[in-house]
Amino acid sequence: FRSLWLFLKLPHQVNLLPLLSSQFQKESAMGSVFSSKKYSVEEHGTTDRQMYDDYVASEDKFHDMTDKVVAITGTSAGGLGFYAAEVAIKKNAKILLLLNRNSSSAKKGEEGLQAIVEEAKAPTKIQTVVCDMQDLEVVKQAGEEVNKIAGENGGLDVLICNSGIMATRDKRTKDGFEVQMQTNQLSHFLLTSLVWKSLVKASEARGEARLVTHSSGSRDTPTGMLEEKYFVKSEPSTLGGDATWFILEFMGYEGPWTRYHQTKLANSVFAMALHKRCQEKGLKVKALSGEPGLASSNLQVSSTQGDGLMGGWLAKALMGGSHSAPNGSLGIGMCAYSPEAKSGDFYAPEKIYTGPPQKTIESGVAIKKGSEKLTVSEENQENLWKWCEAALGIKFDV
Repeated sequence: FRSLWLFLKLPHQVNLLPLLSSQFQKESAMGSVFSSKKYSVEEHGTTDRQMYDDYVASEDKFHDMTDKVVAITGTSAGGLGFYAAEVAIKKNAKILLLLNRNSSSAKKGEEGLQAIVEEAKAPTKIQTVVCDMQDLEVVKQAGEEVNKIAGENGGLDVLICNSGIMATRDKRTKDGFEVQMQTNQLSHFLLTSLVWKSLVKASEARGEARLVTHSSGSRDTPTGMLEEKYFVKSEPSTLGGDATWFILEFMGYEGPWTRYHQTKLANSVFAMALHKRCQEKGLKVKALSGEPGLASSNLQVSSTQGDGLMGGWLAKALMGGSHSAPNGSLGIGMCAYSPEAKSGDFYAPEKIYTGPPQKTIESGVAIKKGSEKLTVSEENQENLWKWCEAALGIKFDV
């Protein structure tokens, strides 16, 4: 009973019960939550993109990206990275590098972005770099290719670490790491270290460069501080397994959402730790992070199929109160392209789950009362860096 009371007393930014309740009441409008139909963005989510289009059309929300090189991991059709890439095109980026594993969805995303280039008559040249975040050797090869392309174009201006998976089975990659942690954090840490010289080169030539990580509201829940056991090689099914109901994870049990939380907290902490190091060295590379709130994207589709353990009923219930993938991408969009963004900033939706992006952390300091303690924690930042270096067997000196 005490655990249930603690769950009900969670801060409003992570207490999903009011949202779930309201969405169950809207069941007839959004399609039956418990029907046998699979979750789909079109039927159970939100597709309005007016706010996104207004931001892109604005002359002061996003920089002009003429002559700049942008690289984004995870640009599959319907995903948040796709819409972050669309901004780069519509703001006239010179080179847009799409870092994806080989898949039909990634190919469809590339074709969709190429169509946007042609429709907008943009000068952007799209290039695909194979980058499978579940294979460290492939990530290393991708880093070399990005450096080669960036070196021919004055450096890398923006790297958006977007690729990710959510609430999957307790599996290990071929490298031996928990699959969510490697995909969402370790491979991005490795990729960033490999292309760091290209980011520094662009910052010196053009005044700044940016490293952006894509976090989530799950950075704060269901558990607390980062834990080393999620960053080391381990046997399958030893980090909570597959059977834990998500509400029990708010009460201290381990499971797929706890593993996801660790990765998304790692993403935001990584940006803050990198910001601190850049400031100490006087570098012009900005490190920032953002989250989408509840965004109707293909992440929910993949998380309810295959190795995904997100129940279809939960996706349907939550996503009825979401905003669209384009609108959800504006958090990382502000990090990557906004003239007002500073190193050490974090952007989240104004209404917690939806709404325009606003800063909750500015220059590495939490500015929203009672929030972001885990992300700005110096202990988390030092441990994150140490554990990522140890896991990958590298030394990342900025």
